Amino acid sequence: MNNKEHQKIIDELIGEAALTLLQRSGPVNTQALIDELRNMHAQASDNEQRTAISAAIMEVRNSVTAGQKRRDKKPERDNVHQLFSNADTPGSSRKH
Repeated sequence: MNNKEHQKIIDELIGEAALTLLQRSGPVNTQALIDELRNMHAQASDNEQRTAISAAIMEVRNSVTAGQKRRDKKPERDNVHQLFSNADTPGSSRKH
């Protein structure tokens, strides 16, 4: 199985878990998604399916961690951009 097929299976498992959460009308958040994936892992019939579900759980966790890092990251530079400068424009002696 190539990486593209593996990623498709992981995406389908995450989608299936999310759909289950929506059908239950319960909370839909990251922790609930991970819990549902764990339930699916416990009910999986074969080792290949368990491996794919474990990979899906890791992907969700990694996504959360990456999001936290982006949110907590301090900007490397000032994000304020001056639109107008106070400097006089060359060739203009008018003040008003």
